[in-house]
Amino acid sequence: MTLKRTWISTIAVGLVLAGSGAAAATAALAGAGAGPVPPGFRPISATFVSASDGWVLGTAPCAHQPCTSVVRTTDGGRHWAGIPAPRYVLSVTPGNPGLDGIRFADTSDGFAFGSQLWSTHNGGRTWSHVSQVPGYVVDLETSAGVVYAASDKANRITIYRSPAGRDAWTRVGALPSVRNSYGGLGTITLHGTAGWIILGNHLYSSPTGAHWTRDSVRCPAQWGMAGVGAYSSSRITLLCVGNPGLGQTQKALYASANGGATFSRVGPVPSGGDGGVLAEPTAQHLFVATSSGATWIYVSANGGRTWRDALTLDDGGKGWSDFGFTTARQGLAVEGVPSIGSRLYLTWNAGRSWHPVQF
Repeated sequence: MTLKRTWISTIAVGLVLAGSGAAAATAALAGAGAGPVPPGFRPISATFVSASDGWVLGTAPCAHQPCTSVVRTTDGGRHWAGIPAPRYVLSVTPGNPGLDGIRFADTSDGFAFGSQLWSTHNGGRTWSHVSQVPGYVVDLETSAGVVYAASDKANRITIYRSPAGRDAWTRVGALPSVRNSYGGLGTITLHGTAGWIILGNHLYSSPTGAHWTRDSVRCPAQWGMAGVGAYSSSRITLLCVGNPGLGQTQKALYASANGGATFSRVGPVPSGGDGGVLAEPTAQHLFVATSSGATWIYVSANGGRTWRDALTLDDGGKGWSDFGFTTARQGLAVEGVPSIGSRLYLTWNAGRSWHPVQF
């Protein structure tokens, strides 16, 4: 987890991940109702529970709505197969009616979310609509057998929780319901049983999920909390953003070695891009995914003191629909949304190169 690496800003292109191995992947997933990847499949969200097992939510042209699709890999993204999907439309863009996110807790229990919440407890063979969480689920994360959802109803964010293996959702009463000031991807961060949740531009933390504390950390005046990266239950980093203008925002990082009890400021992130999503896969490596006129992933190999481009896409600023790391070496990023063109990128070498996936 702490290997020192050389980081480069090039992207490997043209890697073909579908082909002769796809039939074997489909056969291996026959018990999950797998078939071929739908032609023209485009992603909006992705999730991995190990270096091998992953799922992607997206859509493909079809004769009868909804055209929502889910594809599955058991070999780290080298080959894919189609599996059943929730019978509900995909969101055109996040915040509009439909699904725009997917997370799995393990190879059985998964969740698709957006203006509705759906769950599977048999690896995706069947999906059920969950009515226990009202509103639009703007973020959902799962760890250590528990799943948390941030729901926006009437412009107020409320946190709900359930065991991952069954649908028994309850409101987390220890956390306030607050006006939605910055709700979305990055609201919830989990590591083991520990969690950090941004509500009302305040950071709340818990080592076990049983009791929550509002941390004393503050972003600069008029700035917003964009997200938390967690390398461990104690080592975390908070990303603050503010002063937007001309395709950029100022960005600042605050690091904690005690789970959020105290923070110290570290070096600034490059200003290019509006806001950002943070990931912290090792004790020293930090990534920020952002976009404006282009779409970027920035990386720091020294805890945030200095930065360089890990990936630059001259795509007119499609932005990222999903971003994160499963292990210290494996990460994912979904560029754009299906309505304007989208693509999944994977890294297997700790962000040194990012490979576009051909489904």
